[in-house]
Amino acid sequence: MERRGRGRPRHPDILTPAEWRVLDQLREGGTNAEIAVRLGISPDGVKYHVSNMLGKLGLENRQQLAAWREPPRERRRRWAFAPLAVPFPLKVAGGIAGGAVAVTAIVVVILAVIGALSGEEEEEGAAIIADGAVTVSTGSEHSCALLASGAITCWGFNSAGQTAAPEGRFRAVSAGGWHTCALRESGEVACWGDNGFGQIDAPAGRFRALSTDNWHTCALRDSGEIACWGIDHQGQTDAPDGRFRSIGDTCAVRESGVIACWGEDEALAFAQAAPEGRFREVRRPCALRENGEVACWNADGPLAAPTGTFRALTWRSCALRESGALVCWRPFAEPPAAPLDTPDGTFRSVGAGWTHACAARESGQVVCWGTHPWHTAMLDAPEGRFRAVSAADLQTCAIRESGEPVCWGWGWVGSENLGTGRLFAPDGTFRSIRTFSGGACAIRDSGELVCWGGGNSGDIHTDVPEGPFHALGTGCDLREDGELACRWLFGESAPPDGPFRSIGGSCAIRESGELVCWREGFLDDGDPQPAGRFTAVSVGRAHLKRAHLYAAPGTGSLTGGTACAIRESGEAVCWGNNDYGQADAPSGRFTAVSVGDAHACGLRESGEVVCWGDNNLYSQTDAPEGRFRALSAGSYHSCAIRESGELACWGALTPAATVPDALR
Repeated sequence: MERRGRGRPRHPDILTPAEWRVLDQLREGGTNAEIAVRLGISPDGVKYHVSNMLGKLGLENRQQLAAWREPPRERRRRWAFAPLAVPFPLKVAGGIAGGAVAVTAIVVVILAVIGALSGEEEEEGAAIIADGAVTVSTGSEHSCALLASGAITCWGFNSAGQTAAPEGRFRAVSAGGWHTCALRESGEVACWGDNGFGQIDAPAGRFRALSTDNWHTCALRDSGEIACWGIDHQGQTDAPDGRFRSIGDTCAVRESGVIACWGEDEALAFAQAAPEGRFREVRRPCALRENGEVACWNADGPLAAPTGTFRALTWRSCALRESGALVCWRPFAEPPAAPLDTPDGTFRSVGAGWTHACAARESGQVVCWGTHPWHTAMLDAPEGRFRAVSAADLQTCAIRESGEPVCWGWGWVGSENLGTGRLFAPDGTFRSIRTFSGGACAIRDSGELVCWGGGNSGDIHTDVPEGPFHALGTGCDLREDGELACRWLFGESAPPDGPFRSIGGSCAIRESGELVCWREGFLDDGDPQPAGRFTAVSVGRAHLKRAHLYAAPGTGSLTGGTACAIRESGEAVCWGNNDYGQADAPSGRFTAVSVGDAHACGLRESGEVVCWGDNNLYSQTDAPEGRFRALSAGSYHSCAIRESGELACWGALTPAATVPDALR
C-alpha cells in the first residue's frame, strides 16, 4: 500500500478556503487589521494568507492579487467556514482525552508558526498596546476606534450621546456627524447618538460594511445590496439597485468595479465624470483603482492626486501606502498633489473628517491632528513684537510695535487671501485695532478711523464717522472728546451721551467709573449690569447654543451675550448668558478682561492669563504659561501678547483630536 507523506494534504483548490475568505475581503478594501476584524482572525494571519497567495499565483503585490481572477473551471467548491478545520478524525471513548491534547498542541504549533512567519515589525521604540486600535473613524466633532478585542471606544464632543458606544464585540465602526454606527460580529448594525432624522434606526439584517454622514447612514448587506436610512432631502437614502463591493457615503463600487452615486447633484456628476477603469473604493472626490492608484476628479475634470500604490483611502483625501506610510493632500490644489503635514510612521488605518484626522499605528496607538485649514490658520501667529491684538471668529489682527497692522486666519477680507493664512490689512501705522466677524477696524496714529472687510472684499470702507477716535467698540467707537459715534446699530437702542473714558463692545465707562451698556436684547434679560466703579469692560457676542446646534441642521438657538468688567479693586465681575460658565469669573485681581462667544479670559496683575467658560470644543480656555501684557478672546481661540512682545494663540483644537490615554 502506498504510504502517504506526512503533513497536511494539499488542498484540491487553487486557494484554500481561508485564502478565499481573505481574498474576498481584500477586494472589498481595507488594511490587514481591518480585514482581520471582519474575519475574526489576527492581522498576522491575514498577512500570512496574502503572502501565500502572492507566492502561489506568481503576483507581486496586493493590487494584482485583488484584480486577479481565477481561470475557468479552476475554482472548486469552497469549504464551509469554521473557526478550526481539523483534517483528521478524533479518537473517541478511551482515547478522547489524548486526542484533545493532541489537537490543542497542533493548534498552538500552527499559531506559533504563523506568528513566526508573518509577524509584522513594529515601529522602533513604539509601545505595543495589548488592546490597541485596529481601525479609527472620525466624525464632525468626535472620533471612534475599534479595538483589537472587538470593543469600541469613542471620544470628543458628546452633545447627542455619539461617543456612548454600546458594549459588545464589533468588526467595523463609522463616526458620522453627531451619531455613530457599527457592525456587530453577527453582521447586525448598531447605531447611537442623534436621531433627529432617523439616522440611528438601522434596518434588520446582516451587513458587511457601512458608511455614515452627518444625518444619514448607508450600509452594504451580505448580499451586496445597499440599504440607507436617515435624512433624505436630497435623495441620500435612494440607493440604486444591484450588487456592490464597497460603499462610501452616497457612492459605491459595483462588483464590476464601476462607480455609482446617488443623492445630491454633485454626487451624480462625480459618477458621470468618472475616468475609465475598475475601482475598489470610492471616497468623493477620489477613488482607489484596482491596481492601487488613486484618482481624483469632479465634474470639471481631473484633480490633484498622489502617485504610487495605496491600500486604503479615506475621506478628506488621506490614504495609506502599501508600506503603511500616510499621505494626505488637497485635491483641489494645483497638481501635482503636494503632501500635507502628517505624522511619521506606519499605520493600520486612517480616518479624516472636516476638522481633524486620526490614524492607528501598527502598535495600536492612535494619533490625531487638525485637518481643516482654519485650525492652523487661526493659530499661525506671525513672528515679531506686537503692542495690540484682537481675535474674532476665524481671524485675528494685531499691531506690530512699528504700528503696522497684520491679520491672519481663515478667509474674510480679500478673496485673493481666502484661506491662505495671511489676510488683508491696510498700509500705514495704527494705535488700536478691533477684529469682528467679516472684517476689522483700526485707528490710525492720526486718530482717523479705518474699516475694511465685510464679506469677501478687502476694500477700505469710506462710510465711517469722522474722527479723531480714541478707542474701538462694537458698532460704536469712542471719540477723543469722550463721545460715542456709531458705524451701525442693527436695531439696538442708541448709545447714551458721554463723556466716557473707555469702551468695550457695547458697554462704556464714564469718567466717574460708572458702567453704561446699550444694545437692547443683546445681554440676557433680567440680568442687569452691576453697580460700582470700573476700569475696563468687554462684551461678547450673542451665540448659538451648541446643545441645539449639533443636534440637527437649522435648529441652533440664539442666546444672549456675556459681559465682564473689572472693578477699581481689580475684581472681575461678569453677567449675562452663562450657559457654559463664561459669567463665573475667577477670584483675584485683574488688569484686563476679554469676552468671546462663550468663554472669557482675564489678565491677572501678575501677568498670568486665566480663561473660563466653554472649553468643550476647541480648548480655547487652555491658556499657556508665562507673563503677558494684553489679550483677546475670540470665538474658537484666544491670543495674548507676552511681555517680550511676542504673540501666543491657543484653542481651535477639537476634542475629537484629543486621544484617550489608553490609546496613546
